[in-house]
Amino acid sequence: MVLPSPCLLQLCYFLIASTRTGGVLAFTPSVSESTLLSKSSFSSATSTSSIHQLQITHEQQRQWHHRHRQYSQRQPSTSLFATSDNPAPLPFFAAPAFPSSSSTTTTTTTSPQSATVTLRLPLGTLFDGRDYIFVTETNVRGYEWTVKEVDVLLEDLMDAALGKLGGKPAGGGKKGTAVDTTVEDIEVIDGMAKNNQALTTDFELSQIVLVPTSDWDSSLLGLGNRYDVYDGQQRLVTLNLLLAGLRDSFQCEADDLCDVGTGVGEGASKGGKRAVALAATALEISSMLVPTKVRKEDVVRITLRKRDNVLLEKILMGEGGSSQGLEETDGEVAPTQPFSKMTQKQLSELLSPLSMANTRILQNFLHMTDRLSLLTTRERLRLLDYIVERVYLLVCIPETSRIARNIVMSQGRKGMDNEPIDDFKGLVCFRYTLQEEDMYQTFDEWDALAAEPSTSILNGEASTEESSKTTAVGRDTISSACLLRASAALRTKIRSRGGDEVYEWERWLRQELWLENHRLSHQQEQKKSKQTQSDVQPWQGKDFFTREIEPAAIALHKFRNGQFDEFNFLSQKGKQKLDCKKRDTVIAGLNFLRDVTTAVSSAKEAEIVVLELLLRAEKEVAGDGTMLSRYIDEFLPLIEAWTLWMAVARPSPMQRHARVFALLDAMDDFDSVVGTSFVDEDVKSLKGSIDEYKFGATVGGKKLATALLKRLNAYMMLHLGDTIPENIDATAAELILPEKISKGSDWERIWHEVDRSQEENDQQLYCIGNMALVSTQPTGKGSAKKGGKKTKKADAASWEHKKQSYAKEPWPLTFQLGEPLGESSEWDGGAISDRQIQVLDLVGHAMLSSKDD
Repeated sequence: MVLPSPCLLQLCYFLIASTRTGGVLAFTPSVSESTLLSKSSFSSATSTSSIHQLQITHEQQRQWHHRHRQYSQRQPSTSLFATSDNPAPLPFFAAPAFPSSSSTTTTTTTSPQSATVTLRLPLGTLFDGRDYIFVTETNVRGYEWTVKEVDVLLEDLMDAALGKLGGKPAGGGKKGTAVDTTVEDIEVIDGMAKNNQALTTDFELSQIVLVPTSDWDSSLLGLGNRYDVYDGQQRLVTLNLLLAGLRDSFQCEADDLCDVGTGVGEGASKGGKRAVALAATALEISSMLVPTKVRKEDVVRITLRKRDNVLLEKILMGEGGSSQGLEETDGEVAPTQPFSKMTQKQLSELLSPLSMANTRILQNFLHMTDRLSLLTTRERLRLLDYIVERVYLLVCIPETSRIARNIVMSQGRKGMDNEPIDDFKGLVCFRYTLQEEDMYQTFDEWDALAAEPSTSILNGEASTEESSKTTAVGRDTISSACLLRASAALRTKIRSRGGDEVYEWERWLRQELWLENHRLSHQQEQKKSKQTQSDVQPWQGKDFFTREIEPAAIALHKFRNGQFDEFNFLSQKGKQKLDCKKRDTVIAGLNFLRDVTTAVSSAKEAEIVVLELLLRAEKEVAGDGTMLSRYIDEFLPLIEAWTLWMAVARPSPMQRHARVFALLDAMDDFDSVVGTSFVDEDVKSLKGSIDEYKFGATVGGKKLATALLKRLNAYMMLHLGDTIPENIDATAAELILPEKISKGSDWERIWHEVDRSQEENDQQLYCIGNMALVSTQPTGKGSAKKGGKKTKKADAASWEHKKQSYAKEPWPLTFQLGEPLGESSEWDGGAISDRQIQVLDLVGHAMLSSKDD
């Protein structure tokens, strides 16, 4: 089956899960998603070809990659950067939602109703045995809870478990010591939960979302299941740390009661029944954190990514990791007490080579250990029983990651939860990058880019040299940049709701990898290099981030924040130096585009082509610069005109994207002549839409009027050789004829003499011709002074007073209003019509003319 149109290409990702022939795209047979998400396939020297195979027919390649026509005559190979000897698995977005009976996975589903399972389980059940083993290697957010979040959870648990008794010593002894609990207390340890059951209630710890993996080897690990944590990572890790703290507190107390702290055995028996009970309790908790099986490999309850898992694994396994050397023997629990005994210098040395997640894990563990040391033995036992028996989690287990992502996104939560851009981050950094060192380097660079930008830079307080090195733009800006760039590359509208944008982002990623690797292959063939294809480093996720994501995110950040001086093609120090007039013209145009795309939702799609232009202009500065004038002189005015058309005509989303994609195609076609022939057919439509648009009727319309009048005034000032005021942002557009006319005022006399319908009155009242750009407080507010005193509101709103105020403005279009209006000295319908015509003519000169007037 061949799809009739490239726009339906995305459907094949969900329709051809297991076919290899006859389609636009054909993939290898399905494998489970967890296999794709595993990094192990990338770390092995023999598995560098295990990423993905991609087959594209010649005709669909020519249509799909319109902007890469130079490659369309070559028959593509079948791989992004994989060899035919090692076929690549099916991409996760092409995996069927409900596997067929022939699927190799152990889970079979026959109906959508059975695809998702939700269970309410106590923590004791969840942490019992190996039925629920957790991994978070694909959760790219990492462990981010600080002491603040940990304290909130711990306080809630202690309040629920201990109530008013929390923290009070029992039996008159000191807190946290061996003498605060008598032998009689130990005898009722097993019955404590029953005695306190009537006084406590269940604790609901919200929902966690898990996706089953298929890498569980029962021959090595025994019966059990491993789950990928999509939501709940912070809570699960913190609960494991809390249980580890309880385990260590009981084991250390048992050791203190014995001459030799050897756990359960002869040493513990020397401490009496109490030491035996405490050591057994520590061993019980240890089995929850590290569920052991005879003749099977060890496994911990939860595992993070390799880099972030260093200290967590030691804490859960009970390995102190200090020079004191705690040796393990059968039946023993080695507490992580050495961590708490380290000096600040030792902790710094320990943490310096580790990631921030390791630092947070150790800080939170030590903090909870300190908090637990303030509790009595009885209170710690009650807290343990409560956590195991009365703390419940709503465990949601969808069958696929797509369902899991939709569940998490539908909850509308932010903060530590995954968002689509985080999933894409995981694809770029891990799935599509070969070497582990490159994975984490790209991951760190992404984190640095996603950090919140400096407030001083946003406010323009930083020096030019400092701000030109923008390296942090925020996660939302990265997400927006990816949406815009993927839309430009795929020539399709990408929705930013529901999490489905991840699939389109991966299409974009795979397309760029395919193009770049075939370009590299073509270059090698031309050079007739002696190197084999396997010796050539393929273009992969790390290169995609450096070449595509990072420049786009930084450029979008600069554009949205008006940091135009930081673009190299606008720099006065670059080799492609623009003259002052052209540079100011470009900045005025970019300011207009920024204001319109920010104020009017129907013009937001213009950012797609604006970002494309900015990136191309930056590349021209680094190259020979032959195309820079084409982008600035031809395309920038066209983008302004089409953006204004989107704002005032309010076309459908399909029409807006069609205009944007037409501009992108024109940029790709170096032989096209983009001039008056492209625009003339729409000039009449644009001017007609401006003429009919009621700018002054809404807040958004007034913002659009402000942006348009600023652009036209800047054009006039540059044409006259004047300087554009620096406080250009401290302006607003106001109605010349006021919206509310006072009874008995001159406005009432002028406008009531002519018989007009209400529609005609509104059309003239709210049109762009009845608006003026002012850089001070709007006139007519009763704040202007006349003869040293504040004028009355009616006097301030009069036409004569407005003329006096307008004559002091620096803006040419506003300044003209203070001059004689010709035959009539009144601001009537004729004056508004004349000014409307003037504004429309200026739009034609500023945006629709390819040459300077």
